Amino acid sequence: MGDGLRLVELVASVRIQASLLLTVSLVSCVPAYIGGSHQLGPATSVGTALILFATTFWGLLKARRPWYEARLEGLAPPPPTAETVARDKTFDLFSRSLTKPLLLVLLIGLVLSYATGIPAGMLLAGMAAAMLWQSRWLTAQEKQLGGRLVCLHTPIRVAADDPNGTAYRQSRFWIVRETS
Repeated sequence: MGDGLRLVELVASVRIQASLLLTVSLVSCVPAYIGGSHQLGPATSVGTALILFATTFWGLLKARRPWYEARLEGLAPPPPTAETVARDKTFDLFSRSLTKPLLLVLLIGLVLSYATGIPAGMLLAGMAAAMLWQSRWLTAQEKQLGGRLVCLHTPIRVAADDPNGTAYRQSRFWIVRETS
């Protein structure tokens, strides 16, 4: 595997990360509704959840679209030395690399939700929902461009001396056109 770059399908990447984050963030809100130490009234709790969700949902949608569009303008075939991760291996790759961060999110969310009665996980649920919403737009872009969009699978922590550090920071997208 030449330079160690692993490419994953962009739409699958966004959907996998969003699905895992959505599940964890919603579960972290449970104590706010069934027995936290400082339960809020039903209307206050639901209102707070909606505000937290909507704020991050709309904020991410507004910020992320131009980010995606800028990367779609510079599409090219992927580097020949990069390894494209097979579709059936993609979920495993993400679920393994995100296990610790998601467990940390769950733990912090559960503690906050229990201690304050505020469903703080709704912030991340809004972000995950926005990612799922954006994945629909990315799918349409793939159809319009006539190929599969791929991106780097970036490690959670990148060492300062990692030879691929520059590539990870650039967050480029590439297109793989199906040949018949």
